[in-house]
Amino acid sequence: MRAIALVTLLLTAPPPTLAADTLRIGIGPEPETLDPHRGVSIGAARLLLDLCEGLMTRDGAGRTVPGAAERWDRSADGLTWVFHLRNDARWWNGDAVTAADFVRGWRRAVDPATRSGIADLLDGVENAAAIRRSLLPPDRLGVQAAGPTTLVVRLARPVPDLDMILAHRITLPVHGPTLDAKGADFATPGNLMCNGPFRLAEHHLQERYVLTRADTYHGRATVALARVEMRVAEQAELEMNLFRAGDLDVTSAVPAPMVDWARANRPDALRVHPWTALSAMIANPDALAWRDNPAFLEALELALDREQLTATSQGRAVPAYGLVPPDLWSSPPPPYAGPTGEARRQAARDALARAGYGPDQPPPRVEILFAGVEAIRRRVVAIAAQWKQVLGVETDLVGVEARIVSTRMAQGDYKGFVYNSWISYSPFYALAPFLPPDFTVKGTDPADQQAALRQVEADILHSRRVQPLVYGSSLHMVAPSVRGWQDNVYDIHPVRLLSLAP
Repeated sequence: MRAIALVTLLLTAPPPTLAADTLRIGIGPEPETLDPHRGVSIGAARLLLDLCEGLMTRDGAGRTVPGAAERWDRSADGLTWVFHLRNDARWWNGDAVTAADFVRGWRRAVDPATRSGIADLLDGVENAAAIRRSLLPPDRLGVQAAGPTTLVVRLARPVPDLDMILAHRITLPVHGPTLDAKGADFATPGNLMCNGPFRLAEHHLQERYVLTRADTYHGRATVALARVEMRVAEQAELEMNLFRAGDLDVTSAVPAPMVDWARANRPDALRVHPWTALSAMIANPDALAWRDNPAFLEALELALDREQLTATSQGRAVPAYGLVPPDLWSSPPPPYAGPTGEARRQAARDALARAGYGPDQPPPRVEILFAGVEAIRRRVVAIAAQWKQVLGVETDLVGVEARIVSTRMAQGDYKGFVYNSWISYSPFYALAPFLPPDFTVKGTDPADQQAALRQVEADILHSRRVQPLVYGSSLHMVAPSVRGWQDNVYDIHPVRLLSLAP
């Protein structure tokens, strides 16, 4: 009944009346922390993008551009990088941003005591992986201040997506005096000291973050907005309610039941765009059902009908046959789909026969571990139905909390498959979870690096141990009065580049 009431309210609410002095943006649920090394939520990332600035940052199309570093040099082998910071880069209190601030931040990120869940992004930096595993102290990290505005970074191997990492919150600088005075609380709303285009003026828990333009920012002359409200909402329906009532300019998402309504009633505001989000089935390589019988794993993958899984998604998802979202490649990827329809189903039955199963020998049961939210539950139920219909395979569905899925997947504590989703920023980033620890992309030529990564992707897909299902799309309601919004595959929209029409 609550969902029906919400829809009724949305359909009958008056047209929005938008204020021109404050931009109001939904960021989804309350971020778990503003600590750049510990936060993993999208809401935290959205906030930190405009509160802080790394060596590189993002433009309106989501691409990396110079940030606190105005230029850099690279050695011929791609292993040594020298970054030259802007002379006018400042913390909110006016202190100069120095190379030592980046050294401090990066060392803290890989320090095991920080307990970061994303520090592996820095594994390409010299000694980072060993430090994370407590084999070396943090001061052995391959980063040093060669002067107040000169940062030297030494890599253990060429990193194809280094620019993406340099624009990621994991590589943000840390203000030393604040860290020394506040310790683990240095990033709480009342203590946070950053160097970005907006400063955090207020925080009302479970309600909003109020940002005001930072006069200390080097690019302040190009920042149009003086005030921004980042609204917190645990449910996308609440954001839609606020938008429809004129109390929100941009939503973080659009709830599935409202997509058709938005297309019919607010096509001027609905923004749907391909996103680098992938949902996939990850097989435990040691599962008894296929450890010594890869043909059974092949049969399961061939029996998946991605088109059917996305048929009713209203544009929120499209079939995925590769691990790297197509828009991340510099040129069109190879066609991985293979046969479709009945030809694919017959290929699945043939693989099942090669695995030794048929009318006289039923196939074993298969388990899927998944985060027990309704949208994911519906999808794994559909997968189980496909396996039953095509192969006669029975499936055990195990729905648990999302954090438990992550923990059990990391520990290998699952019998069959894990259904998981993640967002990628580059081909290497998309493939990194499935690469051996000593994997290296040789050379520094981007075309050669992408060719090598495409071969890696093909090998992983051939093994069937990772079975891509669907690519996601970003969905927002964006008021027509918002200027500067650019749809992009990264779904990154820096507020410093947005404005409101008079």
